[in-house]
Amino acid sequence: MEASSNQPDLISGLSDLILIHILSFLPSNLSGRTCILSQRWRHLWEQVPELIFHDFSSAQLFSFMTHRKSSKLRRFHVTANRINFSRKYIIDQALGFCSTQGVEELHLLFGGWYTPICSRYLLRAKTLSCWESSLRVLNLESCHVSCPIKINLPKVVELCLSSVSMARGTFDHIITGCPSVESFEIAQCEVSFLRFHLPILKRFVLNQCNILEHIDISVPNLKIFKHEGRVESLETFVMRVENLQEAEFTMYDEWDCNQDRLVWGLRNLFQAVAQAEHLKVVCGGTQDKLFRIFNMNLMYKNVKCLVLKNADWEFLMVVPAIIRLLPGLENLDLSLPINPFFSPQVARKHYGMVKSLYFHTSELEKEFCKHLKDPMRSIDCLSYSLRRIDVRGFEAKNVQIELLKFLVHNASVLNVICFTDSNGSIARLLKYGKILMSCAINKNTKFLGLNSSIRH
Repeated sequence: MEASSNQPDLISGLSDLILIHILSFLPSNLSGRTCILSQRWRHLWEQVPELIFHDFSSAQLFSFMTHRKSSKLRRFHVTANRINFSRKYIIDQALGFCSTQGVEELHLLFGGWYTPICSRYLLRAKTLSCWESSLRVLNLESCHVSCPIKINLPKVVELCLSSVSMARGTFDHIITGCPSVESFEIAQCEVSFLRFHLPILKRFVLNQCNILEHIDISVPNLKIFKHEGRVESLETFVMRVENLQEAEFTMYDEWDCNQDRLVWGLRNLFQAVAQAEHLKVVCGGTQDKLFRIFNMNLMYKNVKCLVLKNADWEFLMVVPAIIRLLPGLENLDLSLPINPFFSPQVARKHYGMVKSLYFHTSELEKEFCKHLKDPMRSIDCLSYSLRRIDVRGFEAKNVQIELLKFLVHNASVLNVICFTDSNGSIARLLKYGKILMSCAINKNTKFLGLNSSIRH
């Protein structure tokens, strides 16, 4: 059916405030093109309280600054893969212009960590000080920041530094100048020592800061802590926190480093978050390192939910040792990886290597399964608190089955066990569900099987 030419233009009938709000979600060069739609749209783009540019030209940015009619600019966002001299000059002009517009969010994202320092945009303390009365979000990527003097940004609540190179003393001046930060993320920055006091910080993320040696932070109100990256250089980690709710680690299998230092770094991380209520570990370590970490007499009395993601057969072998350290555990979530290496197609192509590895794996699995059947010291959480087990990516491997049988056989107060099949096989879920239910010590335990196609 062809659209009638006399149908009403419903969008243009909306108020200016609504249309301006819609345009604020578009990059500025696209919102500017709406001026050709009609007389009604001709000047709306000039009132959008945000400037957003991706790989901009100097002419574009200058044009938008000169035509703006809005009295306040809420957000200034610039993304570019490389910065040349002309772009550096126009960005200087744009930041000077923004400092008079009451900017609340500043995003300067230039390239990546591989950008040479000499080619990065230089952000000076004088420029940052211009936003003392308005700035709330500061997001910098691949900039070089120089703050030889103290700055004052009392309203900043979100701070993100990614691949940022800093002159001597700059990091300390940025942290002390942002006392109200609630979310702090630092990624791929070459800092070896972190020491600060942020009384209202609620979220702290460390990502790929691989040369960190010492961390000494006071964050009494921290709720979420996340870490990803190498830890063999981490010698000390002191985190003063009162009520940590969630901690997440991504563990790497680092064969090219000193294994003793790696274990010590991991131990420092786990010890720092011993108070967390929700602990998530993205697995990537090997069995021997995990045994050493969890045999250091660390207790996690507050942990109620444990999530083990990408928990391969080696990691599953230390699950009993892990949960023994969690006396109050209520929810255990095991996310099992689908291993393409042992798929039939790969097995036919690399028969000899797969056969050797499979034999080695089978021997370890037999030893583990035998160990589970031997009498062992009681695990408190199985006797008193564990109420739910979630298993994602179930493949009916021997280690998986024996571990689940061990858990349900010893979990006295278990209410629900829920798992999804990696191949979406309902028949397989029902088969092993009956096996698990026959082993359950609590006959009121409910079994839930979900098809992987409807898995969240």
